[in-house]
Amino acid sequence: MAEPLLGAIPGFARNFIPFLIYFVVCLVSFFISFYMALKIKPTRPKNTDTIADADLIFSVPMYSGLSMLAILGTIEGMEEGWQFHWFGSSGHSRHFVMLYAAVNLIHIPITLFKKQNFNYKVLMSFHHAISITCMMVGLLNDRMYFFAAIDGICEVYTMSFFAKDANMSEYIFISGYIVQVERFERMIWIRYLH
Repeated sequence: MAEPLLGAIPGFARNFIPFLIYFVVCLVSFFISFYMALKIKPTRPKNTDTIADADLIFSVPMYSGLSMLAILGTIEGMEEGWQFHWFGSSGHSRHFVMLYAAVNLIHIPITLFKKQNFNYKVLMSFHHAISITCMMVGLLNDRMYFFAAIDGICEVYTMSFFAKDANMSEYIFISGYIVQVERFERMIWIRYLH
């Protein structure tokens, strides 16, 4: 007897409910962020994009969490052998993949509704779609989470963009932090290649 289509996907049964939880948490978080953006709108300049403000409020904690999960997932898998790197399916890196895919699914409509250049919307939507596709391959196959975590370390850089977008005076401090993380990322790649 033929196996049902979704039953043939190794990671579907294991990851569907946790991924759905991450997605719902992200969705609720964005709506809370949107409510907060509406509340601060009277204090913002007249032509301020409320969705962009909500996105900023939403993204700072989400990308902080993504960055931490990526770093922890990379560290925990660094000492493991190639079998764990290709076939391992536990730890922080798995949670990174689920949160990353959920955040990017939320960001597609946010990108479309924000007041920004059409070309930028197309590029960012394409970026989110490609990112989701790449992460979901590992999630649905229930493997390669370690490589996703290494790739996810780049999300730390996103924090400097938020600081710049929010005109934060701490931008220089955050940029200094980013330089330290960049050195850490190079160290991880060099160590992995040995």
